Amino acid sequence: MFEQVMTGSVIAATATALLRLAVHHRNRETPCHVDVAQLLMGLGMVAMHLVQAPLLAAPFAVFGCWLAFRAARLRNRSHLRHAIGALAMAYMFAAQRTAVAGAPLLAAGHHHAPVAIASQTPGLAAPLLAWALMAYCALAAGFAGTDLLRTPPPRLRSLVELVLSAAMAHMFLMML
Repeated sequence: MFEQVMTGSVIAATATALLRLAVHHRNRETPCHVDVAQLLMGLGMVAMHLVQAPLLAAPFAVFGCWLAFRAARLRNRSHLRHAIGALAMAYMFAAQRTAVAGAPLLAAGHHHAPVAIASQTPGLAAPLLAWALMAYCALAAGFAGTDLLRTPPPRLRSLVELVLSAAMAHMFLMML
């Protein structure tokens, strides 16, 4: 039951991010990097249900590096936060592999689709890095949750961030 609620929440958050970008486009506004990052992260989580393709790490790595460059140039923590999130998604996609006979695999239940993750993948399935990213995502979800408790009334962007960060923390926990 938890997995179905998490999946539905991720799909709803992704649709919300897409709708926010459509409104920006309709009003001829420049889209905010937060909305783009949330949409990409949501699409990535949905894609993990459909395919096991480590090469899908590439767009997240490129986007994460671009956000990190912008964060350094603009001295903006929001860019840095979303760069870490994009690179965490790249890590997850890169850690995916198809089941190989005789290889030590862990079946991580990512919502409905099991994702086979090698327990000893050199350089990528480093447990310390996965724990650090899981803790980061859990903290990001906590900060987004506190934004919902503040006045003025919560912003939709904080709710989307809460859902996506909590889902990422859950996915990392399932990898470990």
